[in-house]
Amino acid sequence: MKNIFSLFLASILLLSVFSCKEDDSLAISQDQLLRGNKWQLKQTIKVSGNKNIVDKLLACERQSTLDFRDVEKYYAVSYKTLEGKCVEEQEEGNYVYVTSKDKRTLTMTPVNGDVKEYYMYEINPKSLIIQKEFMENDSVKYMRYVYQSMQ
Repeated sequence: MKNIFSLFLASILLLSVFSCKEDDSLAISQDQLLRGNKWQLKQTIKVSGNKNIVDKLLACERQSTLDFRDVEKYYAVSYKTLEGKCVEEQEEGNYVYVTSKDKRTLTMTPVNGDVKEYYMYEINPKSLIIQKEFMENDSVKYMRYVYQSMQ
């Protein structure tokens, strides 16, 4: 009886070890995006060809946050320095995060305003980098928004 119980226990252990295969096919999951929950803007990076221009931002702008409370809704608070004063703007809406083999897209649809589409450049428990494409002087440029987790 002891041998049967030991054999049963060993087979359960082996089964549990080999059935816990980690799936690396999806580098970023919706779960990871939500894990940080609230993100604070740290800096922006303008990418032009081989050149990266880093803007560490003023203390006012670094108060800006992005908050993903559930799988569909987001809240954003943006701060800008206007005429020497720190001005706050609030925005909320729905978001959709779509991943495929070669593309990770974050589409944010505010309640009032234009749809914003970003490429998810990087996400991990401590940082979030979203990238927006734009045209300047007839060439494609990118603006990366670097956020850090507010845990």
